[in-house]
Amino acid sequence: MKKKILSSTIIALMFTACSFKMPEMLSFGSSDNYEEPLKEANICQKMEKDSEKLLCYKKIENTNSFAQIRLGTYYVDKKDYTNGVKYLNIAKKNGNIYANLPISFLYYKGEGVNKDVNKSFELLKEASSIDPVAAYQLSRFYLQGINTKVDIEKGLELLDFAGQKGVRQAQEMLSNIYKTGLFEQSRDQVKYQFWQKKLKDNIEDFNHKIYVL
Repeated sequence: MKKKILSSTIIALMFTACSFKMPEMLSFGSSDNYEEPLKEANICQKMEKDSEKLLCYKKIENTNSFAQIRLGTYYVDKKDYTNGVKYLNIAKKNGNIYANLPISFLYYKGEGVNKDVNKSFELLKEASSIDPVAAYQLSRFYLQGINTKVDIEKGLELLDFAGQKGVRQAQEMLSNIYKTGLFEQSRDQVKYQFWQKKLKDNIEDFNHKIYVL
């Protein structure tokens, strides 16, 4: 059975209100100890049925922050914001920086929490040096001047980090930037081809690694 990708709730293009008309790799901080809990949570993710996955995650939900994140995003997708917010906040309290992205989404949209774009922005900033998808989303704030002044240099720096770490949406955006000369950048065939190759060679889904049930 083909693994489903993350739904519209937490996909990397989640901030639809500020989406562009153009359009890892797993990267852990050196001081973080994510490998073992992720490996444990992935046992559940590999199960065939959602009902089996849920039972598996429930068995480890008190000790595994990735189980908490996946349960949180699952419930948010089901519009059960009470449970979704609960699990995501537990994961964040337990020190898993990857919880910032889905929580940021909730604050941006005002779903399950009071809308707070500044909170969304700060959560992304906190996670952006480790989570490349958070870096990608944060780049959009800087490039469009959402909740901050426009900073093309900072936006491109974040995009580059995300693209280098395998975030497909960042690679697509960088390809378009250097193909068409967006954001005051010169058209650059070499850079365009570089990101096109990265995109072609990228067969993994970072969102699936972290957030999908």
